[in-house]
Amino acid sequence: MIRSKLLRHTLFLLFLVGILNFFADYLYLYWVIWWFDMLVHFLAGATVAMATVLVLSFLYRTYEENSLIKNIILAVLGALVVGIIWELYELYFGITLLSDGIIYFRDTLSDILMDISGGFFGALYSHNLLRTKNNTLSI
Repeated sequence: MIRSKLLRHTLFLLFLVGILNFFADYLYLYWVIWWFDMLVHFLAGATVAMATVLVLSFLYRTYEENSLIKNIILAVLGALVVGIIWELYELYFGITLLSDGIIYFRDTLSDILMDISGGFFGALYSHNLLRTKNNTLSI
């Protein structure tokens, strides 16, 4: 049984992002609802940040509250790196095109900003979950 709240919440959010992406592709929601892409990128950034904090807390066995800034920076950096890799993935497979011009750059910048902001809030949420009386991670 998974006893870590952070792991359960991260897995739930990962499942939610996967379901939202599946239905968005199937029902063309990214093209029909203009803000849907922003929502998915925000949630994906939060998921990656929470996973980053989860891995850090697993590696160090305890969560260090006094290094909140360091943990937030690492979590946001993780979300940024995965967001950039995702944008390169879309470019490589022709999901987006450089020939779209300013629309491509505006969309990519919006996606990366949503990844970063989701990563920031995911890191804060992770911090709040891990600062309970039992700071150890148990699976």
